[in-house]
Amino acid sequence: MTQTPKTLAQSMKALRESAGLATLSQRLEYVGVELFGPHGWTGRLAKGLGIGRTMLWHYRNGDRPDRDVDGMLLDLIDRERDAAAARVTALTALRNRMLVLIGRARRQEKRDAA
Repeated sequence: MTQTPKTLAQSMKALRESAGLATLSQRLEYVGVELFGPHGWTGRLAKGLGIGRTMLWHYRNGDRPDRDVDGMLLDLIDRERDAAAARVTALTALRNRMLVLIGRARRQEKRDAA
């Protein structure tokens, strides 16, 4: 069942409020800390959102944004997820290559020892 935009918006509002993330400042901090850790997240979040740290400071201090910052946060989360998935794929390929190389090296060591 697909939710109507109004129902979805209401659901999102209820979710934010129930999680204590009712303000933009709280949502920015939540996403920043979750993505980048508790130290140095503001600069990385600003960069990820494509805004300056000063603009991020203004948003965190209650200035009304002239853009859809929540949408920008969702886009950033999607990009980070995609980058993590690509990293997992690359690490899996590296691990598989190493298993092949280790197997070859061990077989060679056995032949050399015989």
